[in-house]
Amino acid sequence: MRYSSICLLLLGLWAVPSIARAQNCIAPDTYAAPDKPLTGLLTALRKGDPIQVLAIGSATTVGEHADGAEGASFPYRATEALRTGQPPVTTVLRVLGGKGMTAAAMVPLLQGALKQQPAAVVLWQTGTVEAVRGVKPEAFRADLAAGIAAARAAGAEVVLIDPQFSRYLRANTDLDPYHAELRSAASAAGVTLFHRFDLMRAWANEGRIDLEKVAKAERGKAVAELHSCLGQTLARFLLAGAR
Repeated sequence: MRYSSICLLLLGLWAVPSIARAQNCIAPDTYAAPDKPLTGLLTALRKGDPIQVLAIGSATTVGEHADGAEGASFPYRATEALRTGQPPVTTVLRVLGGKGMTAAAMVPLLQGALKQQPAAVVLWQTGTVEAVRGVKPEAFRADLAAGIAAARAAGAEVVLIDPQFSRYLRANTDLDPYHAELRSAASAAGVTLFHRFDLMRAWANEGRIDLEKVAKAERGKAVAELHSCLGQTLARFLLAGAR
């Protein structure tokens, strides 16, 4: 990474916590580190205050699905991993959104939440609902731009999160335009993308966690394991960006 000067400054001020990883949660560095530094998070960590995290998204983010209880989704698991790391990072998490919610509907929620309470990091999961409904990619692009602008104006680091991997979704919707818009948005300065889709596909291909091949009776356990692993990897991703 090309921000060694930040690393040198940080070494004497703050030790990067280590995140324990279960065997099934092993993730290549490709997915566990952003492609640019999260300098806003670094600044917040150096201050030593609790890290305010705002997560916004659809069902898999808020936990509104049959196999996962509210409070057990991956943003909760990520902040839990940060709090239990060595040394621990104190976090305050707010989760907004809901099942079937588009980026267009999330933008005003995001704006209102940041006015009420600023956040150091915004985790924004989106794109799945747009793909299923066939929302025009240019409309999705405008919504992403509006949400990112609002978050950055409020001083928040933005981490976009793409759709989860699903063979059924891939076969029945055209995800490519929405992935392209997320990648394009992430190329903007100060914004990065957590590649949830590719990470989940890698786990499925390796036989680690594959929700579409697990027996119905074991699905709840598999969903819980998936969110735990996604949370652990996302926590590593955030810390890697703040090195």
